Amino acid sequence: MTFRYAIAVFLLFLCCGFAHGAPGSVILLAGEALDEKGSQRPLGATHRRLLAYLERMLDVRFDVRMYPWGRLDLYARNGEGLVLGLSKNTERAGYLHFSDAAYANNLWLVTRSDTPFPFNSMQDLAGKKIGAVRGYSYGEEFDRGRNRVFQVEEDISSRSSRLKKLLSRRMDALLVYQLATDSAEEVESGINSFMASEVKDMLVPRSLSFRVLPRPMQTENVYFSIAAEKDRGIIASINDALAKGRKSGELARILKAPKPD
Repeated sequence: MTFRYAIAVFLLFLCCGFAHGAPGSVILLAGEALDEKGSQRPLGATHRRLLAYLERMLDVRFDVRMYPWGRLDLYARNGEGLVLGLSKNTERAGYLHFSDAAYANNLWLVTRSDTPFPFNSMQDLAGKKIGAVRGYSYGEEFDRGRNRVFQVEEDISSRSSRLKKLLSRRMDALLVYQLATDSAEEVESGINSFMASEVKDMLVPRSLSFRVLPRPMQTENVYFSIAAEKDRGIIASINDALAKGRKSGELARILKAPKPD
């Protein structure tokens, strides 16, 4: 399917309406992140740039609606919108159409600076308690080890809340997704800067900080997806736009631009 033909099919699809969105708009469902007070944070800068690029390429407007991660799979299955960020697995591939990878994230393990441990495989997590966002899937290998090899401490998607639990030793490590273009050192620096600016209500020794273990647990591609019966050309159109962005270098510039995410 050519890019021009895909766009024509997609625009016809929009004119017929999609998930009760306004004419010319596409409902986009994304997982929420919460601040230290439990309030929803706005969509991150990198995601905003990516969506702005696709809006321009597809000549549409995204109506972004953010929900807890645990609800997104149900909403996607019910055909309530295009979804950004659901991981691809065998079960979901049976009822969702996934785009090509828009970008990739590394999944990092974060520990207290005084209690790091070597990590090379899931077996290195044996007997440990790992902090995870409630309702979020970290891949099939992680799910197999959950509450078998290691225990999971689930929490809301508030980074400050989770970091505080790590500081108070309620877990041995927590999981953080970050763009694969960022090194472990960059992720560690960002987390410690975040702690200095937002985690102010705990008595933390001056020598204590956070450590990002040098080996990521995994690298995971990030996709757009939609219920198979609702896909009338949007995934093909997104794929063509992503391919053009990779060829022109614009996608790389979007991901590498300064980001206060």
